[in-house]
Amino acid sequence: MNYILHNAHIITMDDTAEYQNTDLLVANGKIARIAPHIEPYGIPVKDCTGKHLIPGLIDSHVHMDSSEITEMLLACGITSCRNMWGFPETQTWRREIESGKRFGARVYSTGPLIDGETYWEGSLVVRTPEEAEKAVVDTINDGYEFVKTYPSIPRDAFLCLMDVANNLGIKVMGHGNYSVTFKELAELGYYTLEHSSCLPENDEDILMLAESGMWFCPTLVVGRTIEEYVHKNGDLKTTYHYDSMNDYWKRDWEKVTAWRKSLHRYDNLDYEAELERARLFVSHSDKILLGTDVPNPGVTGGYSVYEELVLMSEIFGMSPYRVLRTATVNAARCIGISEQKGRLKVGMDADVLVLDRDPLKDIKNAQSYCAVIKEGDWYDKSEMDQVLEKVKHYSEDYIQPLM
Repeated sequence: MNYILHNAHIITMDDTAEYQNTDLLVANGKIARIAPHIEPYGIPVKDCTGKHLIPGLIDSHVHMDSSEITEMLLACGITSCRNMWGFPETQTWRREIESGKRFGARVYSTGPLIDGETYWEGSLVVRTPEEAEKAVVDTINDGYEFVKTYPSIPRDAFLCLMDVANNLGIKVMGHGNYSVTFKELAELGYYTLEHSSCLPENDEDILMLAESGMWFCPTLVVGRTIEEYVHKNGDLKTTYHYDSMNDYWKRDWEKVTAWRKSLHRYDNLDYEAELERARLFVSHSDKILLGTDVPNPGVTGGYSVYEELVLMSEIFGMSPYRVLRTATVNAARCIGISEQKGRLKVGMDADVLVLDRDPLKDIKNAQSYCAVIKEGDWYDKSEMDQVLEKVKHYSEDYIQPLM
């Protein structure tokens, strides 16, 4: 469907360009024109007077652990996501989304989690160079965009994995590796480091990683959850948006939280020290990504993106514009889709949030969306609310958990 968004404040995220009282033409799923006035010639016009347009948001750290996660994301204005653990089922779901058979955010994905031991059930254990090479080749052949690693892969296997991935042109990301130094990790071309807890403990290494060009996804909401509900034994029922989740996920949150407590690895957690290390990285790099780590306990699909935006502003002292970059242009650059998504620019996908309030004045205003546009398809707030209410009441028979 083609239509014009009329008389809007357009925050392009293309450098610092923004336009007041401007029209935007959506045609065939793309942004076809941006101009002070576009003659409609019979094309439908949506009056956006007093509204603010920003690119659709991208959550750069999600786990599609069940079939409804991407529904919640899109219903909250998250038009794309980076899935951090791929399964055959997630490949099926993403194809259904791309074909229009399933409602949800567009998905870009790592392959299966690769580790040197079975920390998480279902991970792919790699301990030899031969196994590492096969894991990378299989990830590519199975249609994934990225390789994800956990830190316990033995040194020889990890070096082989990085060499094969670099030669075959696929990026490696995740939790780093215990068997190499952080300097080696950067020199090997490790692409993104996930979570503040995975940063080095000394300032020199943090600065080296920041200056190396490595991407960093701090995942503040899940870090806060571990601090409050594992380390400090808080009640999960007090987490933000707890009541928006269905009973399946509420039970899963309780199970995962109890398991984490049993590990005792959080007994000496120093959450504030983690945040200080993250602040140092962020103060020396613009390669920062927004990621929530949904559906970890206390992290709710879609809703928690807006919590993450606010925490990034409060904890890192980032301006609203810089915070928005982490979920738009930065995310698109990292994923490799910067010519299709992440900005409002002619020729790019029409992924747009229509907001009632200006997010550049207060980042909390990013959640004031009254409509979501994904690749040209318009969904108003009432439609989104119906989806969220439906997901909230999904029966366990409907949900398709992976583990």
